[in-house]
This record gives sequence, C-alpha cells and structure tokens, in this order.
Amino acid sequence: MKRYWVYLLLALSLLVNAGVLAGAWFQSWRAEGVAELAFFGMNHDRVPEYLKLDQAQREEWQALEQDFVKTLNDAGREIQTHRERLVREILATQPDASIIERERATIFALQEAQQRSVIAQLLKEREMLNAEQRVALAGLLLKQDPRHTAGAPQLNAR
Repeated sequence: MKRYWVYLLLALSLLVNAGVLAGAWFQSWRAEGVAELAFFGMNHDRVPEYLKLDQAQREEWQALEQDFVKTLNDAGREIQTHRERLVREILATQPDASIIERERATIFALQEAQQRSVIAQLLKEREMLNAEQRVALAGLLLKQDPRHTAGAPQLNAR
C-alpha cells in the first residue's frame, strides 16, 4: 500500500513539473514579437504603411528596425527569465534575500538598457521622417498603455 502512494506522488510530481515546463515554453513562444506590439500597438510590418513612408524610407526603416526588434525581443525574454527566478525565490520555502536582490537589480539594469535602446532607436527614426510622419509616430506611441511598455509588455494583437 505504501508503494502505491510513493508511485502516485512521483507521477503527480512529474505531471506538475511537465506542466510548469510546458507553461514556460508556451509563455516564451507567445512572447515572440510581443515587444513590438507593445512598442507600436500594431504588428511591426504595418508601421511603414501607417506612417506613409516612401520606398527609400521603407528601406531605411527596415534596415534600422531589423536588429532593433530582435534585440528588443531578446531583452524581453531575458527580463522574463530573471522575473521568473525572482518569483520562484520570493516564494521558495526559505527565500534568500541576496538572490532576490540580485534578480531585482538585474531586471532593473536590463529594463534601463532596454529603455535607452528604445530612445536611441526613436532618435534614429526621427532623422528619417518628415514632420507629418513624426507627428503620426508620436501619436501611435502615445496611444499605448504605459503599463505595458516597460520591460515585459503583455499586449494582445489589435
């Protein structure tokens, strides 16, 4: 009888662990491209059309954006990884204050670097846009819910 309970607990433990891993994978998969949705409020590919960029501007936009969006998504995944570690440590049986502080500081540093990257990118984009397009981009960015644009955005596609 005792062996039955051990096997049952082992099976339940394995199911819970598999569920946690599947959930983490799904979150990571779902997060692909979410940063650009949070930043622009629309799929990245639709922004040039929204701003009415001419062909030369579109080419420059794509050249500027390609690495930026990848870097933004990579940073979002890295922030999410540290966030998960922070939550796990906070809720651990015996939380370690030094680990909690290290993860918090890491998240803060990553978010600050991400914000600096966004500002640098906007300054580059500003140079290639005319006055009307800058107003349109500003309007697009200002429509975004600020709660979802810092660090780990969580917007749904519109």
